[in-house]
Amino acid sequence: MFIRTLVLALILVVLSEPASGEVVDRVLAIVEGRLIMLSDVVAARELGLLPAESVGETGVVLAALIDRALILHEVDRYAAPDPGPDEVDRQLQLVWARFSSADEYEAVLKKTGLGEGHVRERLRQDLRIRAYLDQRFSVFPASEEDLGRFYREHPEEFSSQGNLRPFDQVRTQLAQAVNDERRRALVEQWVADLRGRATVLKVFDQ
Repeated sequence: MFIRTLVLALILVVLSEPASGEVVDRVLAIVEGRLIMLSDVVAARELGLLPAESVGETGVVLAALIDRALILHEVDRYAAPDPGPDEVDRQLQLVWARFSSADEYEAVLKKTGLGEGHVRERLRQDLRIRAYLDQRFSVFPASEEDLGRFYREHPEEFSSQGNLRPFDQVRTQLAQAVNDERRRALVEQWVADLRGRATVLKVFDQ
């Protein structure tokens, strides 16, 4: 009870923006004891740390970060290995490449109140998540029937200048797309199950 009261007290601390215009951080959700802050949402959106389909209004980004926190809780439970520093460096370089200048990148960090160490930690965790999901959710190669069905149902993915490319020319791409879709369905169902049994306190008010 004391811990819950303390957490709620933290949530209620200064939710408004001061006269100076400086953004005040605040708690938007608590997932299995892990805080998701407004700065996490801003950083994820402006640094490009989420898939394109998860980028949008605050509520959309927050939902994606809640799912990420649930996955990370499982990753920590099973002590997924850490990536090497070179792997983190490569991911950080991809983040840098999204900005036209170092000043633009630094401006986003200043806006969120985060340092590059926080960004590196976020990327390290993302790599751990990726490795865990790759290990846990492998799928069998798609059959010819599966490939044909996906080819017929998603012609836009295999077209060039409005013309559907021949099946044999896109077979490798097609097999990858089918496997990705199967794996995505497995992960989505797993995350839905995690949501159903997790302790999530969402305090974001649209």
